[in-house]
Amino acid sequence: MSDASQNLASCCAGLYELPIVEQLLGESFHPGGIKLTRRLADASLVSPKSAVLDVACGNGSSARLIAAEFGATVTGCDYSALNLQRATDAAQAAGLSDKTQFLRASAVQLPFAPESFDVSLCECSLCLFESMDTALQQLHFVLKPGGRIGFSDFFLNAPVPDSLNGLLGKVLCVANAPSAEGYREALSRAGFEFIRIRSVNWTLTDMIQRIKRQLKLLATTSALANAGLPTDFGDPAQTLADLESFIATGGAGYLIATARRP
Repeated sequence: MSDASQNLASCCAGLYELPIVEQLLGESFHPGGIKLTRRLADASLVSPKSAVLDVACGNGSSARLIAAEFGATVTGCDYSALNLQRATDAAQAAGLSDKTQFLRASAVQLPFAPESFDVSLCECSLCLFESMDTALQQLHFVLKPGGRIGFSDFFLNAPVPDSLNGLLGKVLCVANAPSAEGYREALSRAGFEFIRIRSVNWTLTDMIQRIKRQLKLLATTSALANAGLPTDFGDPAQTLADLESFIATGGAGYLIATARRP
């Protein structure tokens, strides 16, 4: 992993460890929350017989949902040791230790044998990785023949405004996002077939309204000032306003994609 990519991965992992991030984004850390996780798992044909890999699993909320509601066995991996511990503790408290496990790993260098999983999932993180092509190749490698990949992420229809190219824009997965066709081409390059991409832009409206409410609430306290955010994080309210405008004018959207390894 290059120094720049490792620094971004470490920075993003550190930000997602901060309590204020969950306050702003919700427990799932991604647009659509558990509602979209259910939809993605359905679209990826997760079943009680599935061995599922959840890449960039964060605090494990999606892994717990999939284990509890779909009956699958889930392995979660993430770059944040703290969030992995939180995920392990939460799974144990929910009585799901026998259905879940969590370990620290990079998506571009997965520590699994070939053909280990039936389904691989990745929510709102694919364009944060050092190389999306390498990550998709790795996910293809660890899937069994006929296995499915499912992911959700931002896509772009226009160049990103300068105001969204900062750290917060990168953490929100906007700054480095490709077009919807860019995802399709990357999946094809990695060897996937039966690619299906669907827009779920409603998730962005929900996310923005949630963050607005939380920012308004936090403005009445010292929580935002004392949140431990990096100095180059920027003004969340202004970045959010710029993102809302960019989405409203059709510059960006949100999608779910599924495909199959032959």
